[in-house]
Amino acid sequence: MDALLQCLSSPALALPIIFLVVCSVYNRLTAVSNIPAGLPWIGKDPSKLFANTRANLASFSSVREWLEVGYNKYGKNNLSYILPDISGKPEVVLPRSQMSWLLEQPDDVLSTSAFHYDSLEGDYAFTTPQILRDPYHEHVIHKYLPRRIAPLIPDMWEEIQVAMDQTWGIDTEAWKEIGIWENMMRIIPSITNRMMLGLPICRNEDFLKNMGKFAMDVISCATIYLRLTPHFLKPIVGPLVCIPNTRHWRNTTKYTLPIINERLANFKRKREDPSFEWEEPNDYISWHINLATAEGRHDELTPDMISRRLMPVNFAAIHTTALTVTNAIFDLLSSPSSPKWLEGIREEAERVLAEEGGQWTKAGLARCHRSDSAIRESMRVSNFMTRNVLRKVMPQEGIENKAEGWRAPQGVLIGVDMHSVQHDPELYPDPNTYDAFRFSKPREEADASTVHSQVNGIKNTGLITTSDTFLPFSHGRHACPGRFFVSLEMKLLLAYMVMKYEVEPLKSRPPNVWFGQSSLPPMKSTIKVRRKVGTTGK
Repeated sequence: MDALLQCLSSPALALPIIFLVVCSVYNRLTAVSNIPAGLPWIGKDPSKLFANTRANLASFSSVREWLEVGYNKYGKNNLSYILPDISGKPEVVLPRSQMSWLLEQPDDVLSTSAFHYDSLEGDYAFTTPQILRDPYHEHVIHKYLPRRIAPLIPDMWEEIQVAMDQTWGIDTEAWKEIGIWENMMRIIPSITNRMMLGLPICRNEDFLKNMGKFAMDVISCATIYLRLTPHFLKPIVGPLVCIPNTRHWRNTTKYTLPIINERLANFKRKREDPSFEWEEPNDYISWHINLATAEGRHDELTPDMISRRLMPVNFAAIHTTALTVTNAIFDLLSSPSSPKWLEGIREEAERVLAEEGGQWTKAGLARCHRSDSAIRESMRVSNFMTRNVLRKVMPQEGIENKAEGWRAPQGVLIGVDMHSVQHDPELYPDPNTYDAFRFSKPREEADASTVHSQVNGIKNTGLITTSDTFLPFSHGRHACPGRFFVSLEMKLLLAYMVMKYEVEPLKSRPPNVWFGQSSLPPMKSTIKVRRKVGTTGK
């Protein structure tokens, strides 16, 4: 939001943006409606001229209220409705009761990847259309990350120690002010790239800076500039506004290409000479090369393509994790119960770490129910997304919803109102209140009980578990494949924070900012921290 205001205050930048907005309005006024007939709209006044266009434009500032109205009026009565959007592409919002129907549709009928391609401007934002047209990087992550994650945990812990010591400091006397959003945009890339590329590149400041800027530029291009650009102008505007994206990728290649070339050479030599003494690193590059080789994907074995594939994985891992951790920290610190929660997470982390012999393990982190709950609860109450499980209708003849008797034409977006589901008092008592241990209390009670039947229904409230009532990682076969890594990463971050730092509670929660259909954390707000006495040693 601040960046947008700065742009508008500069005539050189404001004029192009105003031009795009004017063109966008023209595009909405002249567009032909392509939505299911008969479904009710939210926020539309049929008595007014250009009613559809008015509703789409008003959606930028009204989505929060409209979602609540739509959920209570239609969703809870098992009915679908139309949600306007500033892009001029209204969405069909399904009731939660039709989640099974949504998930059972094959990809050539309702497509997740096609939705991602359109919403992230795949033609322009990721250096080449091939990246999102054939998301091979997602295939690699699905195949390897869950079963290769355990050995990565010590590396993740080491990167967190190094990054937080550098940025939060080790001064045990003076309090230090930390801008959490900016800080997480520095720390998360280093942890992510320890998994992607390993040492020493994961600590290279110039490399990390370019990866972080790439992630933010994709968001700017996809959600501001190109989203407001009329379709007929995108072939002109798209390559221009995405020049920084390509520049950031090229800046990373001076670090990544030597690593990739060396890795490909070592794989080749090992195949030709099994006696060659070389241990394959456990990172994304190795996974990518192994899978592409096994599947005969020679197009995915060029150094250039592998270097490009690193960009969308970084994008997905950096900005979503930074947003989530920022929200979680502000949620934790802004309640009267904050001291109790922080102490509870600290006690559990130190106890589990001791039980694991002083070395974090996958099994140990699985027993950190309190940090797991604190993060899951923040993702429930303060998530940056409002809808999820979004799909694009692919068949030329559209798709029929037999439960309600409507047909969605080709190209229509269909999804679920995540925000309202996760704030439903029938599903979550006192839903607008952040309760850090909402999910951990019953799990800890069940763990302490000798009656196994008490565990039923509780084991499905872990952070990585998706359901039709917890949707931040989506749901079904296209649920986020990186959630296993991200959940461990965030729990380790919280553990290091509470074990090593005093953190001053906040008097009140800095409010999130609603920006169209997203809710952004307070990116300029800060917290005060101080290193705990006796914790500066390694």
